[in-house]
Amino acid sequence: MRHKTGNGHTVNLDTFLEDIKIVVRDGQELLKSGAGEVKEKAIYGARTTDRAIRQSPYQTIGIVLGVGIIVGLLASGLFSGGAETEDPE
Repeated sequence: MRHKTGNGHTVNLDTFLEDIKIVVRDGQELLKSGAGEVKEKAIYGARTTDRAIRQSPYQTIGIVLGVGIIVGLLASGLFSGGAETEDPE
C-alpha cells in the first residue's frame, strides 16, 4: 500500500509498519537483556555485602550505627533550622 505524503514523497505503509515492528522487537530484546544484567549485578552486590558482613559483623554494625547517627543529626538540623521565623517589627 503506497501513500502520498504532503511533501510529494510516497511512503510504502506496509514496509514502514514492518520496520516499526522490527524496531519495537529489538527494543524489547535490549530491555530484557539489560534487565537481566541489572539483576545479575544486584545479586552480585548482595552476595558481596553478605560476605563482608559475615566476615566482620561488629565493624559493620559500628559503621551502620555511625552513619545512622550522622544522618539523624543532619536531618534534625535541617528540619529544626527551617522552622524558625522572625517577627518583623
